Amino acid sequence: MATTAAHEPRATAEGVRVVELIPTSGAVVRVSGHTAALPRMFGDAFAATARAIAASRGRMDGPPFARYIAFGHRVQAEVGFPFVGRLVEDGHVYRTELPGGRAVTATHAGPYETIGTTWDAARAWIDEQGLEVAGPAWESYLTGPEDPGPPVTEIYWPIR
Repeated sequence: MATTAAHEPRATAEGVRVVELIPTSGAVVRVSGHTAALPRMFGDAFAATARAIAASRGRMDGPPFARYIAFGHRVQAEVGFPFVGRLVEDGHVYRTELPGGRAVTATHAGPYETIGTTWDAARAWIDEQGLEVAGPAWESYLTGPEDPGPPVTEIYWPIR
């Protein structure tokens, strides 16, 4: 468990482990911009993908996610929802697949501003275990800032 000063947001990184995932279809919007714009970009992408899934008569099949293609001061990500059924792509919303296979995962409970500690713990664990990253990582948002308690986010890093 992470320790923080009284004035800092409290966060925990729990249970770094390997899981076996099944491939999952996702409806996503590609976003690109500065990290400060992430809340707005993600909110817009979640709304657009939810509308597209509903309009296609598909069904959301899990919590929203963001898969990071590039991360730094500027972020490139695929943002949306897992779904089942049909998706009519519209040039803005398109189908992607979250890969199946082995992945390192960890749970972050706390503000999004502190999620870097969970990513760092997962990356250190990957290195300690002698594993190799096998593709872009993603976050799955189990609860959000509007829900009671701290936001809970699962991170996933495909490995081989």
